[in-house]
Amino acid sequence: MYEIKRVLVGLDLSDMDKTLLAYSSYMAEVFQIETIYFLHVAKSLDLPKELLEKYPDLVAPSDEAIAKTIDVEIKKHFTANCEYKVEVREGSAEENILRWAKIKEIDLVVMGRKVHSKGSGVLPGKLARTAPCSILYVPENANNKISKLLVPVDFSKTSSLAFEEALLIRKSSGASIVLHNSYEVPSGYHLSGKSFEEFAEIMKGHAYKDAEKFLQRANIKATDIEIVLTLDEDDDPAGQAYKLATEKGTDFIVIGSKGRTGMAAVLLGSVADKMTRYDTDIPLLVVKDKKENLNFLQALLQI
Repeated sequence: MYEIKRVLVGLDLSDMDKTLLAYSSYMAEVFQIETIYFLHVAKSLDLPKELLEKYPDLVAPSDEAIAKTIDVEIKKHFTANCEYKVEVREGSAEENILRWAKIKEIDLVVMGRKVHSKGSGVLPGKLARTAPCSILYVPENANNKISKLLVPVDFSKTSSLAFEEALLIRKSSGASIVLHNSYEVPSGYHLSGKSFEEFAEIMKGHAYKDAEKFLQRANIKATDIEIVLTLDEDDDPAGQAYKLATEKGTDFIVIGSKGRTGMAAVLLGSVADKMTRYDTDIPLLVVKDKKENLNFLQALLQI
């Protein structure tokens, strides 16, 4: 686990920025963030030659002008007491965010998730797969509070990283935690002579024992955390997690990626990947092992 001290927030000069600025203020207090970089990437800061010839008085937006516009919005909606910097770049949004994440040793990238308005695009999903650090998706109507966390786990190392982050959030926000695991009945259950329902209970019992061991590794008692185990008959743990999050009234989800060393370091596991694709009003934090991902990113940027 690494502390989240340096954060990059992607802004696109839309109404989404107001939500991101306000939510970043809240997260700055929760994580005790030291520095936030507000980054806007324009495809081009130049106007086409033909347009300039037709409208000679037309002035292209400069990076300084855009930065001033962003700074005005920051002063309106960002209230946290931490250092912030505004950066405007030109070109590919994904490439600029990845390079900035490496150069500034970013711990967390914050992106907006536009569920109802235009402009959501594919960038947030791509960044979740390529970013060397953790990434937080903030929906456009997110509330600036965390009162209940949902942590979907498969009891792996990356699940432990996600749970550790959830514990940090609980410590600073006072939020409660729901630990969720979806279990399956193996296809050969009938060979045991037991019914589907009987074997489902056996698998649920094993899942609970695994949950207890998982919590023990974090020095947490099972009685201190709400454990929810659900039977997954549709091979859709991501859908199960969001369904439970809605039923429990959770306002924040923390999940670990499946990052490993080498090529797989920047790829997500299937569950985390599916969760980044859902249109949902619940903020989603995908936790990555920053140390394992930086080496691959460095090689990627040199290609």
